[in-house]
Amino acid sequence: MRRIGLLLTAVLVSVATAQAQRPTVSRALEQILDRDTVVTIWFFGAPQYSLDAVAAAVEDLNGRIRRRSRWLHAVSATIASSGVAAARNRVEFRRLQPVARFVGRPERAEETPWLLGPPAGLTAQDSLYGPSAMPFRQLELFPLASRGFRGGGVTIAMLDTGFETEHPAFDSASVIAQRDFVFDDSIVRNEAGDTVTASQHGTETWSLLAANLPTQIIGVAPEADYILAKTEDIRSETRVEEDHWVAAIEWADSIGVDVVSSSVGYLDFDNNFSYQPGDMNGDIAVTTVAADSAAARGIVVVTAAGNNGVSSGAPNYRSLITPADGDSVIAVGAEDSLGVLRPFSSRGPTADGRIKPDLTAPGQGVFVVNPLAPSGFSRVLGTSFSTPLIAGAATLLREIHPTLTPLEILEALRRTGSNRAEPDSNQGWGRPSGSAAAFFPRGIVVANPVDTQLTSVTPTFSWSTPEMPAFAAPVSYRLVVARDTTFAEVLLDTTVAQTSVTFRTPQPPDTRFVFTITATGVDSVTLVTPASDEMVVPPWAALTTLDDPVGVISRDLRPTFEWTSPAVATPPGPFTYDVAIIRADDGEIDLEELGLTRRRFTPSRDLERNTPYRWRVISRLGPDSAVIESRGTFVIVDDSAPSVTLLFQNFPNPFPSRDSGRRATCIWFDLAVAGRVRLDILDIRGHVVRILVPTAEFSGLLQPGRYGRPAVGAPGQCDPRLEWDGTASDGSTVAQGVYLLRLQTPAGTLFKRIVFMGPEF
Repeated sequence: MRRIGLLLTAVLVSVATAQAQRPTVSRALEQILDRDTVVTIWFFGAPQYSLDAVAAAVEDLNGRIRRRSRWLHAVSATIASSGVAAARNRVEFRRLQPVARFVGRPERAEETPWLLGPPAGLTAQDSLYGPSAMPFRQLELFPLASRGFRGGGVTIAMLDTGFETEHPAFDSASVIAQRDFVFDDSIVRNEAGDTVTASQHGTETWSLLAANLPTQIIGVAPEADYILAKTEDIRSETRVEEDHWVAAIEWADSIGVDVVSSSVGYLDFDNNFSYQPGDMNGDIAVTTVAADSAAARGIVVVTAAGNNGVSSGAPNYRSLITPADGDSVIAVGAEDSLGVLRPFSSRGPTADGRIKPDLTAPGQGVFVVNPLAPSGFSRVLGTSFSTPLIAGAATLLREIHPTLTPLEILEALRRTGSNRAEPDSNQGWGRPSGSAAAFFPRGIVVANPVDTQLTSVTPTFSWSTPEMPAFAAPVSYRLVVARDTTFAEVLLDTTVAQTSVTFRTPQPPDTRFVFTITATGVDSVTLVTPASDEMVVPPWAALTTLDDPVGVISRDLRPTFEWTSPAVATPPGPFTYDVAIIRADDGEIDLEELGLTRRRFTPSRDLERNTPYRWRVISRLGPDSAVIESRGTFVIVDDSAPSVTLLFQNFPNPFPSRDSGRRATCIWFDLAVAGRVRLDILDIRGHVVRILVPTAEFSGLLQPGRYGRPAVGAPGQCDPRLEWDGTASDGSTVAQGVYLLRLQTPAGTLFKRIVFMGPEF
């Protein structure tokens, strides 16, 4: 029996292991498995199997392999639904997922192109660029173009529907590699079997980068090297190109690409299913995973956000297409020539809550080469055309700053975006300034102050602009300091050539302010830092001795008073100090020293024993001053037998005290001779409210001594048995008002007035 049990256990473990190894199946694929059809799907390999083994398993299921992906460790294949059902039991696979289709273009706007010369009043630069000048102005690329930055030394891969490489606009373009992933050859322009419009979209997008026809159209990067990949088959309504895109970007990487511009995207599958908004998390769509993999390899991937931004006339959020949901790609939305977001531009956020798109660029009325238009040109709309413009800006950044990583290029562009103050899922960080990103690639880095709690009352602001190119100089810097982020009340507004400013107007303690820095280079190219976090000016003096809120006991008749101060520039510094020692009972100054320059003071004479004191420091900078006072009182006690019976004024009085934080008041008395003692609280009519002596802690017969002080080494100033917290003998709280403290001794009866501010004070 034991042997049978062991065999049964082994079988159950084997079954459980096999079930655990079964591949997961995407939701879209689950819905078509019960149909007798042929589908194109991705087979993601289990990590323990080689890609060859995964491909062999697919072929064993009668699948026809289309593409292999090293990055995804997957193959795409066309296969019958019965083969997919069988694949669910194969251990070679980790996941099964359909191959998505190319998302078509939006409705296009054709306008009469400007070919007969520029309108009057435009600059020579506008005349040179003709109708293609608008994006250069909007993205502030002219300052870079005028300095000869045209993409030289940078390799750009275009992934699109095809490219008319023999169009005159591309006569000077450097194409170092081209491949047609639809027909699997090296011809990316239209060929036999293509529809007449096959190459139109790719040619249009490429012209925004590579065209070079002065006075008509000039691209952003006509001197770059190009890798052209035809990835989209527009002949059929059941087209699948997601796997072509993955293959193309891996191929471009093998050649040595720096920037990828992809004006195509993927959302739908065959059989009327599509990626759902919940799938757009950067980890499911294969083009997204491949795009992020490319970015991890140092490739800047720029892709269209999509043209699904409205649905039934309302904003359509979470309407991105893949691979725009990638966390390392630059997803681009569309705006018009006035900077207004176009309704069709797809919106985020991603399924995991990230802001998308990242940036926007002109995407309406954009002038392009159109191989089918009678004039050879047209104006178009769509995020397809915003994308190569941002790719061009990224290319110039790569040309000028070749060591910047893809994420650093993205941050440089975001930092200059028109919506950088409040990025959102409509337009992300907005339209960038290509020149500002190139002039200040790592932004304005504030070195001081970096902590919101300042260490100086005349703070020094210092900053740097790392890796700023020489051609950006000379640069001026404007520092604006204000009370709040509206900058309605300005404290300082100065423009300097250096990268440091000391604010020489001393600021009062607890002053709060924010600041911004604007860097302006040649051609008035500017970059502005966001408003800083709120800065807080420290106290001009911080007491370090005899400053406990609950009070301090000392036996030194001449205690040392010490304090610290923050830094201060000279002028207006250094600080001078006035020190005063004040009786707590009547507020009279007992001792004062003026004009000190050191932060330490010892009285020139003895202070009185058994007297509660406070002390304060007035810090002065020219005509300005700030006052700080001890939070509690201090008392110099005498442990010797008293020569006279005394009842001291309670402290604090009135109480509770917000200044000291004390909710109870201290009561002291000295007894010169032994005898029967009674200490109680009376209301103003003479009725006893609370008896403090005698109690369980004190008998009614006391020996000579000093009562109310804490024991030696105990904290505070009070014996907790002789504190009154405003409660009566029954524990209830008495009413706000004036009460009498009465001490009855053999030497007579003594009174003091107590003011109780009430429990809610």
